[in-house]
Amino acid sequence: MKTELNITLIARGCAITGDMVVDHGISSFGLLDGGIISTQGLLHIGEGGLVKGMAQGEHVRIDGRVDGDVHARGSLEINGQVSGDILYCGTIRLGPRAALNGTLKRVARMLTIESEPGSGEVALSSAPLSAPTDVAPEKSNVTEINRAAG
Repeated sequence: MKTELNITLIARGCAITGDMVVDHGISSFGLLDGGIISTQGLLHIGEGGLVKGMAQGEHVRIDGRVDGDVHARGSLEINGQVSGDILYCGTIRLGPRAALNGTLKRVARMLTIESEPGSGEVALSSAPLSAPTDVAPEKSNVTEINRAAG
């Protein structure tokens, strides 16, 4: 069985106004004036990237800047700046350049994202998620903080 890899790239110099919802990975090095949601894969805000709104995904890595809340249902790695509340369910890694201005809270793994086809609206459900089994940990030079779910 062939596995297809889908990743959306927002390049430097690109500016998008409005909310984005994707069902695959996304890597942003540009400006997004609105929220961004990735229902599967990696949500990466690259160096020089800026999100002015909420960033939410399964696996989230922030090397740039997010001016809004961050929600990570799996792993979260921050090497950039976040001005907003951070909610995470799995592991969190803070790099030497991480700058946080807001609250940091571990929550139960219960949030899923559902987008109604054609409506452009996103609804949150409280169905439990299963832990990802096919995601290999990325090599990193940051310290990992992992707490058992309570």
